[in-house]
Amino acid sequence: MRPEYSRNFKHVASSLGMALVLALSVSVMVTAQQKVNEKKAASADGLVKINNLAGSVKVIAWNRNEVSVEGTLGEGTKRLEFESTRNEVTIKVVLPDEDERRARGIRNIEGSELEIRVPAGSRLEIETLSADITSSGVTGDLRFNSLSGNIEVGGTASDVYVKTLSGDITISDRQGGINAGTMSGTIQIEEAVGVIKASSLSGDISVTGRAIEDADISSTSGDIRYRGGLSGDAILVVENFSGEITLVLPADVSANFDISTFSGDIDNELGPQADRRSRYGPGKDLTFVTGSGDSRVRVKTFSGDVSIEK
Repeated sequence: MRPEYSRNFKHVASSLGMALVLALSVSVMVTAQQKVNEKKAASADGLVKINNLAGSVKVIAWNRNEVSVEGTLGEGTKRLEFESTRNEVTIKVVLPDEDERRARGIRNIEGSELEIRVPAGSRLEIETLSADITSSGVTGDLRFNSLSGNIEVGGTASDVYVKTLSGDITISDRQGGINAGTMSGTIQIEEAVGVIKASSLSGDISVTGRAIEDADISSTSGDIRYRGGLSGDAILVVENFSGEITLVLPADVSANFDISTFSGDIDNELGPQADRRSRYGPGKDLTFVTGSGDSRVRVKTFSGDVSIEK
């Protein structure tokens, strides 16, 4: 081999070897778990959008005008996208596409665990596939969607909209509107006031209210339990198909009651017992008034039992 060819060959070989080492190093860095710890300036009442398919998302309010992200990106993820504009912050765990997965030999992508601190007045939009969502102390509007992750909300957010297919929903210490829905998960709402809408297909629903103004609670086969007071002219509507309905109300509640069931039983501790709709059929109706009848309570079920307790 001519000397100049030998020198060129050695140079090229050395360059290729270095490139291969760098490529392997990058591959290792990307496919292994990655720690994240980043901060960006944010508006005191801006929008924070978070997307993490698997793992967990924990959001905590603080009194700084910045957003902080800490945690671990799961093995196989591509990167963390963290962008900030004047009124919006975007946080997204980016996954490799199918071609990248094949090229890097990735079979499974692990979930990412994120802990995010946001200004207390932020508005939150969070989407996950199976990642659990936890939020505490945020006072702006909340919009959470998950396929199978559990959702837990604490604090006095102004408006809460949470939906999941099979995950459980827990909402506590509320002072604004609530719209919660699930198919097979359970819904638990504690210390609620104001306006509530809760629905499920087969999951149980439990609501504890301090002063409900307008509540619409429904299920197809899950049990429904409401315990608490009603504001002066509140409207409480509860509907079910085959699950049981239990209302635990103050003994001195002032309300107008209208309760009906097609084949279930009605047990009432606040007044008269139900009458049969027809002596030939199984249906039962119960209408009565307590106090001045300020609030309205409407209960309807097909085959589930209804119990009104003090």
